[in-house]
Amino acid sequence: MHDIHNNIATVQTLDPAVTTASRFGAPIDRRGFAAVEHIVCIGASAETLSPSLSIACVLEQSENGGDWQPVTAAHEVLGGPVGAGGVFATIDDVAGDQRDYRIGYVGPARYSRVAVVLTGTHEEGTPIAALALLAHAQLKPV
Repeated sequence: MHDIHNNIATVQTLDPAVTTASRFGAPIDRRGFAAVEHIVCIGASAETLSPSLSIACVLEQSENGGDWQPVTAAHEVLGGPVGAGGVFATIDDVAGDQRDYRIGYVGPARYSRVAVVLTGTHEEGTPIAALALLAHAQLKPV
């Protein structure tokens, strides 16, 4: 039977926390899995978000889990384009908070992670958390 419960693994990569400075998620090792989906959950911001006071969700990759580069190639992601610096979502308005942002990584690097990069001075903060879903395991059940 092909059920989702026994065919994915989840990893919390950013602990849920009110965020006032940029944060980098835990590295995800894709070994043993064919796919990884990163999900960033943005809560209700206490800030008045704008282009000069914003949150960017960034996807990064690494061959060794220590040297990180932004993912910028469209063919290495699923679910949307990545911009300069690996940005796959920019939250710069109240309409962008209280939702989640997803990106699938299918590039060649073994490791990937997300970062939330804050622009401007965030005094009150925004609740942010992230997790990764690993799927298509080589050994099942997960």
